[in-house]
Amino acid sequence: MKKLRRHDRVPLMADIALQPGEKRPRRFAARVFNISRGGLAVFSRYYFPPGILVTMELTIPVPGEGLRGVTLYGVTRWTRVQPDGDILGIEILSDSKAGDYAWFDKHFDAYVRTHCPARYRPEAPQPEDRPPAMATEDP
Repeated sequence: MKKLRRHDRVPLMADIALQPGEKRPRRFAARVFNISRGGLAVFSRYYFPPGILVTMELTIPVPGEGLRGVTLYGVTRWTRVQPDGDILGIEILSDSKAGDYAWFDKHFDAYVRTHCPARYRPEAPQPEDRPPAMATEDP
């Protein structure tokens, strides 16, 4: 069976504020229940259709520093409508210039190592991150 996710998810129970669209007219309270380098799952009482750009503000525990507020940007990829609210799959946009993504990426391993040691596996470079193979000439 083919694995669909590039990054393993780990549990994280945290409050999050979601602001849909680029103009951010309103903020909606929600709850994160798992996170990875590439995305997160959120419970929301408000419906967000797939494909919506969202600004996410959350507070995460940082080993040795305490709590840190982080702003990330993402796109809703799927929504599961439930009777008491919806579960959203949000892909984190990994542009190092967008919000606090560079900081988040740098500290994510420390979070997993401290809070989920059984799941800690350092990220392997993805194929697009690897240097090109050296060309050799046949004599």
